[in-house]
Amino acid sequence: MKEDDKHVLIVVAQGVVPVLVRLLDSTSTSEIKEKTITVIARVSTVDSSKHVLIVEGLLLLHPLLRVLESTPGFAKEKACVVLHSLSFTKENARAIGSRGGISSLLEICEAGTPNSQAIAASVLRNLASFADTGNNFIEVDAISVLLTLASSGTVLTHEYSIACLRKIHKSSDIIKINPTYEL
Repeated sequence: MKEDDKHVLIVVAQGVVPVLVRLLDSTSTSEIKEKTITVIARVSTVDSSKHVLIVEGLLLLHPLLRVLESTPGFAKEKACVVLHSLSFTKENARAIGSRGGISSLLEICEAGTPNSQAIAASVLRNLASFADTGNNFIEVDAISVLLTLASSGTVLTHEYSIACLRKIHKSSDIIKINPTYEL
């Protein structure tokens, strides 16, 4: 699967994604979780197989958000890769925002590796695209973290954090009313 997208498509066609979702949700060992998330992340990078993950969306979100909260760095980064693919739909974005995902992603933005910061910021940018999630960003004080991220890190991280700030500004009446949050 690592080398060829055709192998990913074959595995997806065989119905492996629901099995991986159940495995991710049921396993307790970090090694198995890490390997499972790595395979799911690989599936999420192949455009023609993303739809299968979106179908599993809400079932997959819960274990992914638990990984963000409690699992070591590499698995968190891979979970962010999957969340990036899932965060393009309104339903998934709302679920991520309401289940504490924004806080977990902000923690990665503060303390993760440069690559994981960029991926987490891209997920936050996707989430901010939906008006329903704008106030979730305000509730967890995301503005200060995103401003810090916009002035440090990689170029890609800067782009994603600034895009996220713009989208939050567009969608949130709180920022428009409160001058302390002027961008």
